[in-house]
Amino acid sequence: MGGLNLVLYHGGGLPRALVVGGVVLRVALAGFFVLLAWKNLSGDPQMVADWQRWGYPDGFRRATAVAQLLGAALLVPTATCFLGGALLTGILLGAIATHLLHDPLPASLSPLVVLLLVAGASAWFRPDLLR
Repeated sequence: MGGLNLVLYHGGGLPRALVVGGVVLRVALAGFFVLLAWKNLSGDPQMVADWQRWGYPDGFRRATAVAQLLGAALLVPTATCFLGGALLTGILLGAIATHLLHDPLPASLSPLVVLLLVAGASAWFRPDLLR
């Protein structure tokens, strides 16, 4: 039960339903990033073609996938979710900029929505220093 308390802990006296909802959102977002990382690391042809079209080296695709995995792992536990959110925010800002430079405008909307979800999910659990 200790591990569950680490994930569900919230110091702000939030209602339990809101805390559980935050955990569900963080787990869903982490799953999303694990899926993206898997597609990048496995060499999914569409992902490889996109990264080449954007002009990024193949190693950068892999490094981004590793960062996505790390961000996903940090996002779930309450103690580290702010760090995971910060890492994923950096990745998402890069994705938005890439789509704005190389793709039609609507392509940058999905990373923007994910960015807002990551920011919201991790902001609840920011360190006291940032409150």
